[in-house]
Amino acid sequence: MSSATRPPAPSRRRGLRSDARANDALILSTAARVLAEDPNATVQRIAEEAGLVRMTVYRRFPNRQALRLAIFETAAAEAQQAITNALDGDLDPVAALRALIIEMAAIIQRYPVLAVSSEWQPLPAESHRPSPPPASRRMHQAVFALVKRGQQEGLLRRDLPPELLPQAITGTLHVVTRFARTLRTDPSTIGPHVADLLLDGFAAQPAS
Repeated sequence: MSSATRPPAPSRRRGLRSDARANDALILSTAARVLAEDPNATVQRIAEEAGLVRMTVYRRFPNRQALRLAIFETAAAEAQQAITNALDGDLDPVAALRALIIEMAAIIQRYPVLAVSSEWQPLPAESHRPSPPPASRRMHQAVFALVKRGQQEGLLRRDLPPELLPQAITGTLHVVTRFARTLRTDPSTIGPHVADLLLDGFAAQPAS
């Protein structure tokens, strides 16, 4: 068979890329769990917990800070997709807020270190303090816009400041996720429970 008619061999590079992506996902999920338990955990311990040799981790993430950065970047990308889905879907503001809260809860559960890191939490808008991370700012802006629209449409209470709900979502998700084990509840219900708690408080009451 000539080279012109020989079928192409399977791409080894494609297989390597797939394996590398799978390893990255395993490393980051493991690091997010281990660093939540012990912020000073070594890369060696993270590699052992992931069932990988240390050099496999070091080739991609040379130190703990590189791992933290990669976790935040990955979570930020997932958060941005959640925001896009909530805003692009054909949902009323309350349904969109509920979907966004549930997805943000799932992201924090996938990366538990977010629940114990101040880098993910929004900070007061004071000139002498650093700005919140871009993903956090986008989430707050999206929630603020949804709340304003919900208030204008009479679906959400107008007597509460719209700035309150973005802060409430972030703070509640962090606290509830951090202490989820003490709740003795199915982790998959945390997002819906937080959504119920917050939106029932913000939802407009029917006229008597």
